[in-house]
Amino acid sequence: MDPRCLWLWGLLTGGALRGGWAQRGWSMYVPPRITGLRGDSIVLPCTFTHPIPDYTGDIRVIWKPDIFQCLVRNSSTETSSFDNCTTGQGPSGRYRLAGDPRRHNLSLHIAGLQYEDSREYTCRVMIPRVPDAYENKIGIMLNVEARPSILNLTLLPGPLPVRVACTAEGIPVPNISWRGPAGIEVVQLQNTPVSQYQTTQVVSVSQNGTYTCRAENVHYWAERSVPVGSTGPPLLLIVLLPAALLLLAGLLLLVLCCRWKGQCRVPGR
Repeated sequence: MDPRCLWLWGLLTGGALRGGWAQRGWSMYVPPRITGLRGDSIVLPCTFTHPIPDYTGDIRVIWKPDIFQCLVRNSSTETSSFDNCTTGQGPSGRYRLAGDPRRHNLSLHIAGLQYEDSREYTCRVMIPRVPDAYENKIGIMLNVEARPSILNLTLLPGPLPVRVACTAEGIPVPNISWRGPAGIEVVQLQNTPVSQYQTTQVVSVSQNGTYTCRAENVHYWAERSVPVGSTGPPLLLIVLLPAALLLLAGLLLLVLCCRWKGQCRVPGR
Protein backbone atom coordinates (compact mmCIF):
# COMPACT_ATOMS: atom_id res chain seq x y z
CA MET A 1 0.00 0.00 0.00
CA ASP A 2 1.15 3.52 -0.81
CA PRO A 3 2.64 5.14 2.37
CA ARG A 4 0.50 8.22 1.71
CA CYS A 5 -2.60 6.03 1.98
CA LEU A 6 -1.38 4.65 5.29
CA TRP A 7 -0.80 8.19 6.54
CA LEU A 8 -4.35 9.18 5.49
CA TRP A 9 -5.78 6.07 7.19
CA GLY A 10 -4.07 7.08 10.41
CA LEU A 11 -5.64 10.51 10.23
CA LEU A 12 -9.12 9.19 9.54
CA THR A 13 -9.15 6.57 12.30
CA GLY A 14 -7.30 8.59 14.90
CA GLY A 15 -5.11 5.53 15.49
CA ALA A 16 -1.32 5.58 15.64
CA LEU A 17 1.54 3.47 16.80
CA ARG A 18 3.46 5.23 19.48
CA GLY A 19 6.33 6.88 17.65
CA GLY A 20 4.80 6.42 14.19
CA TRP A 21 1.66 6.39 12.06
CA ALA A 22 -0.78 3.49 11.88
CA GLN A 23 0.61 0.41 10.15
CA ARG A 24 -1.16 -1.85 7.75
CA GLY A 25 -3.46 -4.33 9.49
CA TRP A 26 -3.96 -2.18 12.60
CA SER A 27 -7.29 -0.53 13.32
CA MET A 28 -9.31 0.40 16.39
CA TYR A 29 -12.84 1.61 16.97
CA VAL A 30 -14.23 3.44 20.00
CA PRO A 31 -17.33 5.66 20.12
CA PRO A 32 -16.55 9.37 20.57
CA ARG A 33 -18.72 9.70 23.70
CA ILE A 34 -20.90 7.67 26.00
CA THR A 35 -23.24 8.57 28.89
CA GLY A 36 -23.81 6.66 32.15
CA LEU A 37 -25.76 7.26 35.35
CA ARG A 38 -24.15 7.73 38.76
CA GLY A 39 -24.26 4.51 40.77
CA ASP A 40 -24.83 2.36 37.67
CA SER A 41 -22.33 0.31 35.67
CA ILE A 42 -21.21 0.97 32.11
CA VAL A 43 -19.11 -0.64 29.39
CA LEU A 44 -16.63 1.44 27.39
CA PRO A 45 -16.53 -0.27 23.96
CA CYS A 46 -13.22 -0.81 22.17
CA THR A 47 -12.47 -3.24 19.32
CA PHE A 48 -9.30 -3.62 17.27
CA THR A 49 -7.50 -5.58 14.56
CA HIS A 50 -3.78 -6.37 14.34
CA PRO A 51 -1.52 -7.44 11.48
CA ILE A 52 -0.53 -10.93 12.70
CA PRO A 53 -2.84 -13.73 11.51
CA ASP A 54 -3.41 -16.64 13.94
CA TYR A 55 -1.50 -14.89 16.72
CA THR A 56 -1.23 -17.05 19.87
CA GLY A 57 1.05 -14.94 22.07
CA ASP A 58 0.26 -12.64 24.98
CA ILE A 59 -1.89 -9.52 24.62
CA ARG A 60 -1.54 -6.62 27.02
CA VAL A 61 -4.55 -4.34 27.45
CA ILE A 62 -4.13 -0.85 28.90
CA TRP A 63 -6.81 1.73 29.63
CA LYS A 64 -5.61 5.24 30.29
CA PRO A 65 -5.39 7.41 32.32
CA ASP A 66 -3.70 4.53 34.14
CA ILE A 67 -6.84 2.95 35.57
CA PHE A 68 -6.51 -0.62 34.29
CA GLN A 69 -4.20 -3.07 32.54
CA CYS A 70 -4.36 -6.77 31.93
CA LEU A 71 -2.10 -9.43 30.43
CA VAL A 72 -4.13 -11.98 28.48
CA ARG A 73 -2.60 -15.29 27.48
CA ASN A 74 -3.86 -15.79 23.98
CA SER A 75 -3.06 -19.51 23.97
CA SER A 76 -5.31 -20.21 26.97
CA THR A 77 -8.74 -21.76 26.47
CA GLU A 78 -10.10 -20.16 29.65
CA THR A 79 -12.86 -17.69 28.78
CA SER A 80 -14.25 -16.66 32.16
CA SER A 81 -11.28 -14.77 33.60
CA PHE A 82 -7.93 -13.24 32.79
CA ASP A 83 -4.71 -13.26 34.81
CA ASN A 84 -2.45 -10.42 35.86
CA CYS A 85 -5.10 -7.70 35.78
CA THR A 86 -4.37 -4.63 37.90
CA THR A 87 -6.13 -1.36 38.60
CA GLY A 88 -4.47 1.99 38.97
CA GLN A 89 -6.44 4.98 40.17
CA GLY A 90 -9.57 4.42 42.22
CA PRO A 91 -10.74 1.52 44.36
CA SER A 92 -9.93 -1.96 43.14
CA GLY A 93 -12.78 -4.03 41.82
CA ARG A 94 -14.49 -1.23 39.93
CA TYR A 95 -12.78 -2.11 36.64
CA ARG A 96 -12.75 -5.38 34.72
CA LEU A 97 -12.59 -6.57 31.14
CA ALA A 98 -15.99 -6.79 29.50
CA GLY A 99 -14.61 -8.02 26.18
CA ASP A 100 -12.23 -10.79 25.17
CA PRO A 101 -8.94 -9.44 23.73
CA ARG A 102 -8.39 -12.80 21.98
CA ARG A 103 -11.46 -11.91 19.95
CA HIS A 104 -10.24 -8.37 19.32
CA ASN A 105 -12.44 -6.83 22.03
CA LEU A 106 -10.82 -4.68 24.72
CA SER A 107 -14.07 -3.24 26.17
CA LEU A 108 -13.87 -2.13 29.82
CA HIS A 109 -16.58 -2.52 32.48
CA ILE A 110 -16.77 0.22 35.15
CA ALA A 111 -18.96 -0.36 38.22
CA GLY A 112 -20.43 2.22 40.60
CA LEU A 113 -20.07 5.31 38.42
CA GLN A 114 -19.18 8.55 40.21
CA TYR A 115 -19.21 12.17 39.09
CA GLU A 116 -15.40 12.07 39.09
CA ASP A 117 -15.45 9.38 36.38
CA SER A 118 -16.46 12.00 33.79
CA ARG A 119 -13.33 12.24 31.61
CA GLU A 120 -11.71 10.96 28.43
CA TYR A 121 -10.48 7.34 28.31
CA THR A 122 -8.01 5.85 25.84
CA CYS A 123 -7.85 2.20 24.82
CA ARG A 124 -4.38 0.71 24.14
CA VAL A 125 -3.14 -2.74 23.09
CA MET A 126 0.37 -4.22 23.10
CA ILE A 127 1.53 -7.40 21.32
CA PRO A 128 5.13 -8.49 22.12
CA ARG A 129 5.85 -9.63 18.56
CA VAL A 130 5.14 -6.11 17.32
CA PRO A 131 7.80 -3.50 18.21
CA ASP A 132 5.33 -1.05 19.69
CA ALA A 133 1.80 -0.54 21.01
CA TYR A 134 -1.30 0.67 19.26
CA GLU A 135 -3.89 3.05 20.61
CA ASN A 136 -6.66 5.30 19.40
CA LYS A 137 -5.56 8.90 19.80
CA ILE A 138 -9.18 10.08 19.95
CA GLY A 139 -10.48 8.61 23.21
CA ILE A 140 -13.95 7.97 24.59
CA MET A 141 -15.52 10.87 26.46
CA LEU A 142 -17.54 9.47 29.38
CA ASN A 143 -20.23 11.77 30.77
CA VAL A 144 -21.67 10.73 34.12
CA GLU A 145 -25.17 12.05 34.74
CA ALA A 146 -27.51 11.41 37.69
CA ARG A 147 -31.13 10.81 38.55
CA PRO A 148 -32.57 13.58 40.72
CA SER A 149 -32.56 13.29 44.49
CA ILE A 150 -33.79 15.70 47.18
CA LEU A 151 -31.01 16.39 49.65
CA ASN A 152 -32.90 18.61 52.07
CA LEU A 153 -36.42 19.98 52.62
CA THR A 154 -36.51 22.61 55.36
CA LEU A 155 -39.40 24.52 56.94
CA LEU A 156 -37.99 27.86 58.08
CA PRO A 157 -39.48 28.88 61.48
CA GLY A 158 -41.85 31.82 61.75
CA PRO A 159 -45.53 32.83 61.53
CA LEU A 160 -47.55 32.48 58.34
CA PRO A 161 -46.64 33.04 55.61
CA VAL A 162 -43.64 30.76 56.12
CA ARG A 163 -40.77 29.86 53.82
CA VAL A 164 -39.88 26.34 52.71
CA ALA A 165 -36.49 25.53 51.12
CA CYS A 166 -35.85 22.49 48.91
CA THR A 167 -32.34 21.45 47.79
CA ALA A 168 -32.03 18.87 44.99
CA GLU A 169 -29.24 17.45 42.87
CA GLY A 170 -28.89 15.63 39.58
CA ILE A 171 -27.36 15.89 36.10
CA PRO A 172 -28.89 17.60 34.22
CA VAL A 173 -29.76 19.89 37.14
CA PRO A 174 -33.36 19.01 38.04
CA ASN A 175 -36.32 21.34 37.72
CA ILE A 176 -38.15 21.90 41.02
CA SER A 177 -41.93 22.18 41.25
CA TRP A 178 -44.32 22.29 44.22
CA ARG A 179 -47.64 20.73 45.12
CA GLY A 180 -49.79 21.93 48.04
CA PRO A 181 -53.36 21.55 49.27
CA ALA A 182 -55.94 22.26 46.54
CA GLY A 183 -56.31 25.93 45.77
CA ILE A 184 -53.38 27.09 47.93
CA GLU A 185 -50.84 29.18 46.05
CA VAL A 186 -47.11 28.49 46.37
CA VAL A 187 -45.05 31.62 45.70
CA GLN A 188 -41.47 31.14 44.49
CA LEU A 189 -39.08 33.54 46.22
CA GLN A 190 -35.62 32.37 45.18
CA ASN A 191 -33.95 29.82 42.91
CA THR A 192 -30.22 29.46 43.65
CA PRO A 193 -27.73 27.18 41.82
CA VAL A 194 -25.53 25.56 44.49
CA SER A 195 -23.11 23.76 42.14
CA GLN A 196 -23.03 22.32 38.64
CA TYR A 197 -25.45 19.61 39.74
CA GLN A 198 -27.29 21.10 42.77
CA THR A 199 -29.97 23.76 43.12
CA THR A 200 -32.04 25.24 45.98
CA GLN A 201 -35.50 26.77 45.64
CA VAL A 202 -37.27 28.76 48.38
CA VAL A 203 -41.05 29.29 48.33
CA SER A 204 -43.57 31.10 50.53
CA VAL A 205 -46.81 29.46 51.73
CA SER A 206 -49.62 31.27 53.51
CA GLN A 207 -51.87 28.42 54.72
CA ASN A 208 -51.48 25.23 56.70
CA GLY A 209 -51.25 21.90 54.93
CA THR A 210 -48.80 19.43 53.42
CA TYR A 211 -46.45 20.74 50.73
CA THR A 212 -44.46 18.53 48.36
CA CYS A 213 -41.22 19.38 46.57
CA ARG A 214 -40.72 17.51 43.28
CA ALA A 215 -37.34 17.40 41.48
CA GLU A 216 -37.31 16.10 37.92
CA ASN A 217 -34.90 15.70 35.00
CA VAL A 218 -34.74 13.54 31.87
CA HIS A 219 -33.73 10.46 33.89
CA TYR A 220 -36.39 10.35 36.65
CA TRP A 221 -38.02 12.30 39.48
CA ALA A 222 -37.97 12.46 43.29
CA GLU A 223 -40.41 13.88 45.85
CA ARG A 224 -40.42 14.81 49.54
CA SER A 225 -43.18 16.39 51.65
CA VAL A 226 -43.30 18.64 54.73
CA PRO A 227 -46.30 19.60 56.93
CA VAL A 228 -46.94 23.30 57.57
CA GLY A 229 -48.95 24.14 60.71
CA SER A 230 -51.35 21.72 62.37
CA THR A 231 -52.33 18.95 59.97
CA GLY A 232 -53.53 16.40 62.58
CA PRO A 233 -56.89 16.05 64.49
CA PRO A 234 -58.26 19.21 66.22
CA LEU A 235 -56.95 19.81 69.74
CA LEU A 236 -60.49 19.73 71.22
CA LEU A 237 -61.04 16.25 69.81
CA ILE A 238 -57.74 15.05 71.23
CA VAL A 239 -58.74 16.28 74.75
CA LEU A 240 -62.41 15.18 74.79
CA LEU A 241 -62.08 11.75 73.19
CA PRO A 242 -60.26 10.07 76.16
CA ALA A 243 -62.76 11.61 78.63
CA ALA A 244 -65.72 10.34 76.61
CA LEU A 245 -64.24 6.84 76.46
CA LEU A 246 -63.68 6.87 80.24
CA LEU A 247 -67.31 7.93 80.90
CA LEU A 248 -68.60 5.21 78.57
CA ALA A 249 -66.54 2.59 80.39
CA GLY A 250 -67.98 3.73 83.76
CA LEU A 251 -71.56 3.47 82.52
CA LEU A 252 -70.88 0.00 81.14
CA LEU A 253 -69.53 -1.17 84.51
CA LEU A 254 -72.60 0.26 86.30
CA VAL A 255 -74.97 -1.62 84.01
CA LEU A 256 -73.11 -4.89 84.54
CA CYS A 257 -73.15 -4.39 88.31
CA CYS A 258 -76.94 -3.80 88.33
CA ARG A 259 -77.60 -6.94 86.35
CA TRP A 260 -75.41 -8.99 88.65
CA LYS A 261 -77.17 -7.76 91.87
CA GLY A 262 -80.59 -7.60 90.28
CA GLN A 263 -81.10 -3.94 91.15
CA CYS A 264 -79.67 -0.55 90.54
CA ARG A 265 -79.55 2.26 93.03
CA VAL A 266 -79.48 5.77 91.83
CA PRO A 267 -77.48 8.02 94.19
CA GLY A 268 -79.64 10.46 96.21
CA ARG A 269 -82.78 8.29 96.13
